[in-house]
Amino acid sequence: MTIRPTQQATFSQLQRGLSANFARLVRAQEQVATGRRIVRPSDDPVGASLSLSYKRQIAASERYKTAVQGARVMLDTGSSLLQDAGGMLAEARSTLLAAMNGTQSEDDRRLLGNSIRLIRDRMLEVANARTGNRYLFGGANSSSAPFEQTTRAGVNSVEYVGSRQIQEVLVGLDSKLDVTLPGDEIFAAKARSGAGFSGLTGVGAGASANQGSGYVYLRVRHDTTTPAGLGAGLNLAAGGANDTILGAHTLVVDPVANTARLGAGAAVELPAVGSPSAQSVRIANENGAEVFIDFSGWTGAAVSATLTGAGSISLDGANYTPITLTETDLQLTADGGATVLHLDTTGIHRAGVELVTFAGAVNIFDTLQGIVDDLENGDGLDPRELRERLDIWLGELDRNHENLQIATGELGSLSARASSLESSFDDEQIAVRGLLSGVEDVDFAQVALDMTRSEQTLQLAQATSARLLQTSLLNFLR
Repeated sequence: MTIRPTQQATFSQLQRGLSANFARLVRAQEQVATGRRIVRPSDDPVGASLSLSYKRQIAASERYKTAVQGARVMLDTGSSLLQDAGGMLAEARSTLLAAMNGTQSEDDRRLLGNSIRLIRDRMLEVANARTGNRYLFGGANSSSAPFEQTTRAGVNSVEYVGSRQIQEVLVGLDSKLDVTLPGDEIFAAKARSGAGFSGLTGVGAGASANQGSGYVYLRVRHDTTTPAGLGAGLNLAAGGANDTILGAHTLVVDPVANTARLGAGAAVELPAVGSPSAQSVRIANENGAEVFIDFSGWTGAAVSATLTGAGSISLDGANYTPITLTETDLQLTADGGATVLHLDTTGIHRAGVELVTFAGAVNIFDTLQGIVDDLENGDGLDPRELRERLDIWLGELDRNHENLQIATGELGSLSARASSLESSFDDEQIAVRGLLSGVEDVDFAQVALDMTRSEQTLQLAQATSARLLQTSLLNFLR
């Protein structure tokens, strides 16, 4: 018995064949148009999953790269600024050495001091520099200026008010990159070695520890000199108001040599008794302690007398504490207890303004300000005393310069690391994009061949279907 397919069955079979061939052609044309092998997840579920994974990896790498690029801008800017600051400090050092030259006049030193003041102002601008709206050297706090000017124990000073935490950016799941260094590690790095005294007055460190930073001026004041009358018609000029001696000092007047000597100081030739200059003769000992004697009534007799100066001492220039010259641990405070000095007064021999530095804790700005103060010489230091003070500042300047150079090197190292990370992210993205291309992108030569084959197959199927669908009465009678 012959089984003949029905017209409906034949039509359905032809329709399925045409649809399949047309779908292959459409898919091939879609791949050519988009350039992608996977247009929708159903095209290749495994490949689509790999594609999403690669895309997430690329996106994460791009985020890290963007963060590194931002960090690198800050690091390069900071490094450049610190290099400029290093040049400023080198200029300040050269200016200071020129000021220490004994041939400089007071006016010359004032001019050099003004140059250093300008350097200090420029240094403060560098320390408070910004990139965009972010302060570079404020640590984790980048929204406000990290350094501000203030007054400590009557001295113009600069304090760090930024954060001591380091700004960081995430450059990996468990990896971070420092964006900059806190400003106090750059401009105010400390290597404390205790309070240092310039040695002008003879005051020293007491038995207890001192507290403070930067520098202060310790004012040792002469109050009275006794006895007022020395015999042989000699008296203290102006009642001793201009004297600077503290403690006991021996005055010897030699009528034969016509000289007067205080302690082991240089002998001073005496003026004629009736001359105006005889009313106030300055006599200084080996440490610069002075007495002013009125020789206008001198009888010409030899004199050997002990003069004793009494005085007081102040840390803030307002509140003075009497000194007995026997204290070994006299405590003075200022700034509400922020600055505390413990003093040994047993070696004090003269009045004056004593520079006290918290050695290793004087920041760049205070060092430069101290140099300016001394070059202006408001304390009336003689050349030797001024040289001793400037030697102290030279040491602090060199220490700060070294710290600045170390910080510049650290920022340069961080910038190099940022550059290396940026290159590694570029390489990673290239590699992952290659893998993504291997999953998603189409092989144009292959898909073009597939499209041609699909088109030819479809045309052949259409021609065959047209012949198969031709019907006549004879087909039904067979």
